[in-house]
Amino acid sequence: MLEREQAVSVLSARGVAAESTIAFAGLHQLLHPLAAEVDALPPVHRDALRTALGWNDSPCTDLVLYTAVLRLLESVAPVVVVVEEVQHWDPSSVAALRFAARRVSPPRVTIVLEGSAPAVVDEFSPDEERAARLEARSADAGRRGGIASAAMVLREAARWSEEPERQRRSAAAAYLAWKSGQPDLARTLVAEATPERHDPSVAPVLDRLKGLIALGDGDQLSAHDHLLRAGSDPGSLFMAAAAAHHAGLPLAPIASRITAADPEFGAYAELLSRLNEMSAVVDPWQLRAAAPTALRASDAHQWLWPLVLSLFGSSPRAAYDFGRAALDEFSANGMHAVLVLPAGWLAELEFDLGHWDRARARAEEGIRSTEDTGQRTRRADFHATLALVAAARGEPCLASAVAARDLAVPAHNELAASRALWAIGLSELSNGDFRSAAEHLTSITHPFVRRMASGDLIESLVRAGEVAQARAVLAAWLPWAKASRSPLVHGRLTRSQALLTDDADDHFTESAVHCEDHPFEQARTQLLHGEWLRRTRRPSQARPLLRAALETFTRLGAAPWEAAATTQLRPTGGARPHSGDLTTQELRVARLAATGLSNREIGTQLFLSPRTVGYHLYKTYPKLGISTRSQLRTLDLDRR
Repeated sequence: MLEREQAVSVLSARGVAAESTIAFAGLHQLLHPLAAEVDALPPVHRDALRTALGWNDSPCTDLVLYTAVLRLLESVAPVVVVVEEVQHWDPSSVAALRFAARRVSPPRVTIVLEGSAPAVVDEFSPDEERAARLEARSADAGRRGGIASAAMVLREAARWSEEPERQRRSAAAAYLAWKSGQPDLARTLVAEATPERHDPSVAPVLDRLKGLIALGDGDQLSAHDHLLRAGSDPGSLFMAAAAAHHAGLPLAPIASRITAADPEFGAYAELLSRLNEMSAVVDPWQLRAAAPTALRASDAHQWLWPLVLSLFGSSPRAAYDFGRAALDEFSANGMHAVLVLPAGWLAELEFDLGHWDRARARAEEGIRSTEDTGQRTRRADFHATLALVAAARGEPCLASAVAARDLAVPAHNELAASRALWAIGLSELSNGDFRSAAEHLTSITHPFVRRMASGDLIESLVRAGEVAQARAVLAAWLPWAKASRSPLVHGRLTRSQALLTDDADDHFTESAVHCEDHPFEQARTQLLHGEWLRRTRRPSQARPLLRAALETFTRLGAAPWEAAATTQLRPTGGARPHSGDLTTQELRVARLAATGLSNREIGTQLFLSPRTVGYHLYKTYPKLGISTRSQLRTLDLDRR
């Protein structure tokens, strides 16, 4: 029913017990008066709603539909939505409204759900004909985007079934519940599917379900163990590797099992075994094109495998572009439970690549999504990313770090807990509390995070006067870091080496070249390099580096670092740079880079190595008063 009261629309509906297993019966009742408004929506949202409401007969996904409901309510705002007896609404309609409720902006859109606990029917007599009809209805609901309803209807079908159909339908319903972001319901259905007597044929299916549920919303050690027991299919083993990474367990044993299970996955397994070493050179698009046969049949895994295997490789930008394409694919196909995986990795890449506003927005949306889909593991990951962004900007990060820790520690999510500690340490380093920073960074337990944070630990120790301890940390970190193919790792390593040597100039220069795709890290190197040049009484050389660092920190919103660069720059005079300072070779390199050529392509034309090209650009940017490659295109270099 639609009523209008002084320009505020009121949409109301009441749950009907007899319609509780009919997908989108609730939305049909609620939104039927808005047929004209539905047709005015963009085609993708219009078609999704028309399908769900039975006005079209085309496939739809749950995420697209939920978004369509949100957009429809926003289009008729201000509006109050009231649903009475909501316990009798079908689950898909409830899920759609709850999705919208987490994203609307009161008082423009207000959603009120009223109701009580539903009655439970305990007695069922087997009726295979009824069970088969319900299973068909479940399949139809899933096709129309009602995966939540499909799970409930299939559960009902299982209750009318005899063994072994009861177990099969309960297990299938559990999988749908997990896929639609209902982990508690999925756990209940797994329990209902568990046979009274041990059945070897059912055990692997249930182990896989228990592992998938725990991976997103439970104990990572338990997820790891269940998925390893689930069998030898590479898909389950890959998800076991995800749990192992979160728990801080080694990946090589799982990689060996993947190769043994399917030799066609051998190349993938080899890359997986080296993932935490960051020692592979991987192109995710080529990796997907060469995917094993079994992987090409999976909508999710043909994207997830290449993304994960390139995540810590030699080209973070390639991984980022691939991850954005994967996210678009998952959104279009309604893979709601899987969607947060690439979103979390993209947020981490955006932080590393200096897209901090995007990282924050994606992490905040990720937290809302994981609340919708009941994925506490992923929520901890997103909170840790928010903490790191805040820490780098000098903003309060403790609330996000504590939220990540409180979710992560009980679930053995060592990855998120350690990244939260890293954020606290980085915050203290940013604000000049070096001893506290070193204490927090030293307490990181996850092996991979500990290695990635070693550069910050070394800088904290050096600034705190603990040089001997800093040298010990560098010595322990050095073999792993040198073997890595990650430019970011090499940038942090050479910067750390510069802090611990008297002949620092070359180390600082090399660090900045490695960090070309990581503006925060490059600016930190420039700041330290400029400080060192000032101490060695070379203010004219320090000035352009400090100015470039200042501009980057200002652009990123890294307030404490901006203040430090300003303090260092002021005694040097701080005048604007002179373009005439460019050498002939630097000008040639700058002109070619301005046309969009890569370092390798420039090197081919000028008979230089890519590293030498990067060195020239590093020297060029401060002289031109810029901090990024793209800014070269805004300059008139032909007149210089």
